Formats: sequence, structure tokens, C-alpha cells
Amino acid sequence: MSICLERRSIRNFLDTKISDDIIESILTSAMQAPSAKNQQPWEFIVIKNRDVLDQLSTISNGARHLKKAPLAIITLMKKTEASPQMRPVDMAACTQNILLEATHHNVGSLWIGVYPLKERIENILKIIDVDHHLTPFSIVALGYTKDSIKQTVLRYDKNRVKVIK
Repeated sequence: MSICLERRSIRNFLDTKISDDIIESILTSAMQAPSAKNQQPWEFIVIKNRDVLDQLSTISNGARHLKKAPLAIITLMKKTEASPQMRPVDMAACTQNILLEATHHNVGSLWIGVYPLKERIENILKIIDVDHHLTPFSIVALGYTKDSIKQTVLRYDKNRVKVIK
């Protein structure tokens, strides 16, 4: 089965550490994402500190699951000159690569949306010291899942596809 079909949002995590090798593999895949004009507008903060994860869990309702996660990666969007309007697209590709690589390692993941919501960005900046040229884009909660993996629900709908010949 394709890794894309195996990926799902996980909200219940075991308190089991993720190895540094797996974290590095996830970040390597994140940095392999395509980007406009190869601008690579990303930097990352890996959060393992329980107190910081608990603080981040308050930035939005969707972030509450960080209270259960042993690890999170904050993706940060750099200011670039090459193709600034494409930076959010690049960051989305980067975040998706994190989710897929985590799935490859049997690590559960949850994409917590941040950008372009100013309140969420500001709330993160109150908790984490970030260089002024970086903007929080997303948080990905990571951890091994407490839940059994359910059968994949296929979402393909041929009615949403138009073929031009």
C-alpha cells in the first residue's frame, strides 16, 4: 500500500521516545521537499521538553493534543527574495514530507496548522524564542500511537476528476 494511503492524523500517543536517528530521517525528508527556485525557506525546532509541549498545547484547540505527544517539530518559514509568494506552498510540501516520513517509521503524526493565523503565530512566539526573520508555519506532533491502526478509508472520488484529451 502507498505510504500516502497509510498516513493518518494521530491524536493519542504513547509516552515512548523517538530515536534521534528517526528524527534525523524525518528532518532529512522534510528538507527534500520541492521549493520554488530551490529557495528552501525552512528551518526547524525539535521540541522534546514536556513543559514547552504543554505550553504549546494552548495555542489553539487543535494543539491540545501536544499534551500527549512526546515530541513536536515546529516548521519555520524564512523570509526569502527568490520567490516569496511561494513560500507557504513550499512549507506545506515540507510539512507533508514530515508526515509521510513519520508514517514510514511507524510514528504517528498530527499537522497542527499555524500560518497564516496571526494569533497562533503570536502565541508560539510568546513561548519559543525565534529569530525575527522566521515565521512559525506549522507544528507536527509526533509519537507512537496508542490506537490500533484502522483500515484505510479511500477518499478517491472520480467525480472530482476531469480529463482533457
